[in-house]
Amino acid sequence: MTALRRNWILAAVVGLLSVAAADARPWRVEQLPNGSKFSCGNCHHSPYGGPRNAFGLAVEKEVARGSRAAFWSSVLAVKDSDGDGTSNGAELGDPDGVGKPTVGAELTNPGNSKSKPTKPVEPVVPKLVIENPNFPFSLRFKTVKEQDYEVQSTADFQSWTTLAKIKGTGAEKIFADRRKALYPRQYYRVKLKE
Repeated sequence: MTALRRNWILAAVVGLLSVAAADARPWRVEQLPNGSKFSCGNCHHSPYGGPRNAFGLAVEKEVARGSRAAFWSSVLAVKDSDGDGTSNGAELGDPDGVGKPTVGAELTNPGNSKSKPTKPVEPVVPKLVIENPNFPFSLRFKTVKEQDYEVQSTADFQSWTTLAKIKGTGAEKIFADRRKALYPRQYYRVKLKE
């Protein structure tokens, strides 16, 4: 093989590689909340660029090819580009699309339907037992360890007042309302605090 032919082949290979690399836009990674987690794999099937995945195609509709304009928004965040049942924003830790990622969010790839959050554990709704229906009204319920609760009351089901904040320990807790009666009827609830 002649040196000239080798140089042409080498030039062709370098040219093809540069086209694939030019397809990926590293500055776009920086514009995504937690974009560095999956780098170019957010928008491409390969972490090195190449053909776009479903999320990459959605990004392409938002920003012109080669443009450095900001593109992340609530519009792109609410879409579920990869069809896995989780919005792009939730997968990138910014469900509202405001550009401020949630600290500690479980991050998954918005362009890969196999990369999705683990199903969250459903909170256990406490069963309330009335201990004393008269003064002082009291109720009890079993708590879940590390779950926070608020005991609230209302007279009109419109505005609720927090009477107590309770940290779950896994044991039963008793709440007693020692306030004088404010209304002819008072209603109570225990709300799970997120």
